[in-house]
Amino acid sequence: MILEPIELIQFFLSYYLSIQVIFSILVFLLGRIVLDVFETGVYENPKTVFQRTLTFVTNTFLGVGPYLNKKFSKYSFLKRKFLMLISIVVQIFASVIVYYVIKNLLLAIIL
Repeated sequence: MILEPIELIQFFLSYYLSIQVIFSILVFLLGRIVLDVFETGVYENPKTVFQRTLTFVTNTFLGVGPYLNKKFSKYSFLKRKFLMLISIVVQIFASVIVYYVIKNLLLAIIL
């Protein structure tokens, strides 16, 4: 009975980390096609509470891929794609590590 909330937290954590990695892969593969859709939900200088909330939610759930692409935009196309590929591999390893650290912490706290 006490394992159900832990399993739920693990599910949402794995879901969140997977979404970040998958969207980064989509940014790598499709580039401007995905970024144009992403930028539709993001305001550059949000002024109202609605705009701030929408920008925060969009950046929270899908923000790693566009953030990295923006950081690598000063490089040439091939170098940008290579850096993006390396960052996706690092992101996958970091996501697995974060997942298992949080999972073990939850199990240590509850049990």
